[in-house]
Amino acid sequence: MLPWFMSNRLHWSRMKRTLSLLLTFFVLAGSAYATDVRIMDSAGVEILVKDINIDYGGLLGSDKDTEGIRVTIGDAMVTAKWADIQSITVTGRDAAAGRIMIEIVLKSGKAQAGQMMRKGRMKIVGQAELGEYSIDLEKVKKITVVSSK
Repeated sequence: MLPWFMSNRLHWSRMKRTLSLLLTFFVLAGSAYATDVRIMDSAGVEILVKDINIDYGGLLGSDKDTEGIRVTIGDAMVTAKWADIQSITVTGRDAAAGRIMIEIVLKSGKAQAGQMMRKGRMKIVGQAELGEYSIDLEKVKKITVVSSK
């Protein structure tokens, strides 16, 4: 049996190690889905935006997605992963129904038509060269994925 002062040191040593491992995990997990994109808005301005997420939240809270973009293909809702996407181009809008028609080009070269339905804020948020960047998805003309982790 160890004296009380040695067992206390052992306990603190284990606790420090556990806390440092947890901190490292959360730091690495937080940047696991960092995606950089080039966004062209409806005015034709193109900006590089880093570490993007899409905020679908409403009045009651935030609903951020960092892994991809939510689209409707047929009757199904799909989260198209940034890692699989080469570009997204807006092909039309139906303001009355709250729909944005898009074409997704995958990195494999395959093109897939889809729709985005109006839900919550629908804002792309990230970091541009001048500072924090935010744009409504309704004002986006094209998104090109530059890098995805």
